[in-house]
Amino acid sequence: MLNDIKNYFANFNGTTNTCRTVFLWIAVALVIAFIAMKCGLMLKKKYANYSEEQYLVANRGINKTILAITLVFATAVIITFAACYFSEVAKGDDTLMPILFYPLLVLAILAVVSAITLAIKPIKQVKIISAVVCGAAFIAVLVCMIVYYASGDAGEAFNNVGLYVSAIFVAAIIITLAFIADKRKNSFDTRAIAFAAVCVALSFALSYIRVFKMPMGGSITFASMLPLMLFAFMFGSKKGLLVGMIYGILQAIQDPWIIHPAQFALDYLVAFGAIGLTGIIKDFGAFKNNMSVQFLLGALIAGILRFLSHYFSGVFAFGAYGAGYAEDYNMPALANPYFYSFVYQCLYIIPELIIVIIVGLLAFTSKNFRRQVETYSASRNR
Repeated sequence: MLNDIKNYFANFNGTTNTCRTVFLWIAVALVIAFIAMKCGLMLKKKYANYSEEQYLVANRGINKTILAITLVFATAVIITFAACYFSEVAKGDDTLMPILFYPLLVLAILAVVSAITLAIKPIKQVKIISAVVCGAAFIAVLVCMIVYYASGDAGEAFNNVGLYVSAIFVAAIIITLAFIADKRKNSFDTRAIAFAAVCVALSFALSYIRVFKMPMGGSITFASMLPLMLFAFMFGSKKGLLVGMIYGILQAIQDPWIIHPAQFALDYLVAFGAIGLTGIIKDFGAFKNNMSVQFLLGALIAGILRFLSHYFSGVFAFGAYGAGYAEDYNMPALANPYFYSFVYQCLYIIPELIIVIIVGLLAFTSKNFRRQVETYSASRNR
């Protein structure tokens, strides 16, 4: 297993693996460069007698530079992996569902274009247009999924009513908690967009470093959720919720297991949107003097809600597959969809959450890291 992990950092076996390795290291380099530039600016402010105005101008310049580079990187990632996917389909190594893949790809591209446009012209009219365009693309995605499901090509879901009810139930919990905890009305600025772009790009790259991959979706990765969790921790639950959902769309393109519109919502939009609640304890103002505890409790809440979302999807969309595993492993209990889904989710979500919490808590042991988090958390309160 350790050899497999090492291979992700230097795997040049084939075009797709080479692209994964290259993009991973580019993402890491972007984060290091971002941190170095921010730390350098703070040192200049402290020791070079930078005025507050000079500091703000320089800071905006860094944000715009990093944002432009990261958005170009995100676009390159989407185009490259789409090309790799088409190449694998042409070879017969994978299958293509045009009615699902193309709408999701268009939605991801529009999200990147909207972010670039907002970075250039962060005015109200542009925000409205971007929201309308992305909203229309998202509705188109849902319509295509409904058509695909109605055609019968997706197969029969285990329980349609259960899927719809559970999707609405879990989504309502996450959205309600986000808006109750994070009452600030400030919108995305250049700084928030820059951080969001960096965190999504890094999480997407880290999601390819898989310690273990489940047979029907889901995997244990090298703390791929952590960048998104840190963004939510610094910028609030509402922004974290939106960025998590955008990341979920990228995951749907990367590893598409879609058989029903409500299952798509549970496994991608709702599940990854739940990661945005990592900052909920901080938003409520609890444990103000202990960031580690705030992060730990927030990560646990986010992880539990992500588990719950995948669990309901496993019960109502994939529960029927438990009978096959019950026979293969001579475990009759797996034929019960509720037990099967519980075991399936535990096998990867719990280890994934443990890895993220350990790495996150190690990061919070650094005084400089906590100071940086506090700086950007305070900036969103202005």
